[in-house]
Amino acid sequence: MRTPDPIRVVRMALRFSLAAAFLSAVADRFGWWEPFGQGSWGSMGRFADYTHQLVPFASGWLLTVIVWVATATEATLGVLLIAGWWPKTVGAATCLVLILFGTAMAVSLGIEAPLSYSVVSAASAAAAYAILGTTSPSRTTGPHSVRKLPTVVSRLVVTGESRPNTVGRTELRIRG
Repeated sequence: MRTPDPIRVVRMALRFSLAAAFLSAVADRFGWWEPFGQGSWGSMGRFADYTHQLVPFASGWLLTVIVWVATATEATLGVLLIAGWWPKTVGAATCLVLILFGTAMAVSLGIEAPLSYSVVSAASAAAAYAILGTTSPSRTTGPHSVRKLPTVVSRLVVTGESRPNTVGRTELRIRG
């Protein structure tokens, strides 16, 4: 059985946890958590009231635009995170959105709000995803990596084994 690559596991955990947070918030705005007795807003109207607390200068059409742009952005990022497309770009955009949200919370509600609601932690997770999303498993660490190919070939020709003879373990033997 193959051991999963730890970076890949962390990358997937970051992707799915950030996506779940965004999509859960969007679902709450449409009242989809209410049948389960869950949720904070339950409607776009209550979410608009909360948004007005964060950006008190916005009202009327500007507040409506901010509410719908935030909702569309979070829904889009959530779907892109689940799909795993463009990890560097989506991770950076997710981090930026969370930093903007956390800053608005800190300015309007005080520094404790983004800390208590883990916005800073989520922004850090998004930054980590952006960085790890561009990292692929090393091509120089496996027994048959490209960089080690000359060594493997010469060992195969000389000894008939593709790996050094470790205790009871050889992968390939040429039988004559």
